[in-house]
Amino acid sequence: MSRALEGRARYGAFRRHVEPEIASSTRVHRFAAVPEIGSRATAAVALAVAIDPSGGGDGEVTQASLRGQTVGCADTGEYSIVRALQESRAPWIVLIRSGDRLAPTALERLGQAATLASDAAVITCDDDIIDRKGRRSRPVLHPGPSPDLWLERNPDFALVVVARAAALAASGAGGQGWSLFSCLAGRDGAGHAHVPLVLCHRPGSRRGASQPESGERRVRRPSGREPSVEVIVAFRDRPQLLERCVRSLLERSTYERLRLRLVDNRSTDPRLAPLTERLEKDSRVSVEADGRPFHFSALMNGAAARAKGDLLVFLNNDTEVLSPGWIEELLGEALRPEVGAVAPMLLYPDGRVQHAGVALGIHGWAGHPFAGLKPEERTPFGSAGDGTRNWMAVSAACMMVEKRKFDEVGGFDESFAVGGGDVDLCLRLTAAGYRSLCVPRARLIHDESASRDPRRVPAGDFEASRRSYGAFRTVGDPFYHPALTLQDTTCRLRTAGEPPPPP
Repeated sequence: MSRALEGRARYGAFRRHVEPEIASSTRVHRFAAVPEIGSRATAAVALAVAIDPSGGGDGEVTQASLRGQTVGCADTGEYSIVRALQESRAPWIVLIRSGDRLAPTALERLGQAATLASDAAVITCDDDIIDRKGRRSRPVLHPGPSPDLWLERNPDFALVVVARAAALAASGAGGQGWSLFSCLAGRDGAGHAHVPLVLCHRPGSRRGASQPESGERRVRRPSGREPSVEVIVAFRDRPQLLERCVRSLLERSTYERLRLRLVDNRSTDPRLAPLTERLEKDSRVSVEADGRPFHFSALMNGAAARAKGDLLVFLNNDTEVLSPGWIEELLGEALRPEVGAVAPMLLYPDGRVQHAGVALGIHGWAGHPFAGLKPEERTPFGSAGDGTRNWMAVSAACMMVEKRKFDEVGGFDESFAVGGGDVDLCLRLTAAGYRSLCVPRARLIHDESASRDPRRVPAGDFEASRRSYGAFRTVGDPFYHPALTLQDTTCRLRTAGEPPPPP
């Protein structure tokens, strides 16, 4: 079976066995917030529908899909965006291109979303491809509001619902297309609500097979200054790992105001002493001993308290720098007032993704979407290399954060000894108003758990995670998607029998 046929068969099984359950209620994702789930009784606002004829599609196809809706619309017609905003009196207007089809429950679910997210200015949903025989394929599942991703890739939403008053004001100021969406969503994404359901079906000619977002730009963020960066690496024995990590850091990194603090946690290997002596001959390197039993959070907090850098980088010793400008890439994001933790893409030695962000709920706790895939390998959720993404958390295997922000939230919670503390830190940074990002252009190798056994996570870490992750773990992560599996990190569609996210 070809890959295309296999994908269509998998999507067909999903639509028969999983989609009806997901589509039975309205779920709304807002920026960095626990998703809100409506009930069947949630009132649906009556929406006007503006069909844009400029796309050249068959308008009767769109009109036929409107006649099959589970709820009626306020009014409908073929209008340009500007004309629709000027002539309609409905508070919410659906913008759809001629030839596209609405799912039967589209107006009901989007109208319910307008009730649940009444303060939003723009509401979006997901879409797929439909052929002339009515066969659906190639779903594109968007994350919740992700202003940093959309800044790099113009989102190609098939259907958009806009609050008429806000859209009229934005269009009067010259906003059209992407600029209108961007203005309504806001720089912080607060004006954007996303309904993670496939509610619009496009003819195949409307969208490329592998490019769900249109347009791409490189966003450069010059800092205007050169703050000092201090990299903290804790290690125990394994001199070959330490030497590889340090050599790659010092020899490949192009950032000049860089210092490296090595924390020796009870090493006994006799090969370490001559190695650290050699490394300390570099004026950028210092080595100190911390003899307490291994406790990641305490080790990092102790080193961070002694650090003098404006920015801190927490780095595992089983890593290797690949991108010479990785510090500059992360630093440009980390210095933004609204950003907290920033991480690069981490790759296994064979080039597959190890980390491109963290989603809560995977494996019942937290996991790395796209892990095990190639960076550009496409899934219904896009690819790891699509661009800078917003996440609820990123990994402390390599994490940059301004020291003042780290100190502001109290550093790592020492309730976490081995695992979960990085997610908890990011959640507390988010609660303080600082978003988390992964920048895939910056890349390092990470031999995951090469220096420690991942199975030796104490029970206390799981209990601390339960308290910290809260409803993000059970209700859902706004930057992930409820149609995707929580059983692994492949971003594949859920299959029949897989438990949904807990209510």
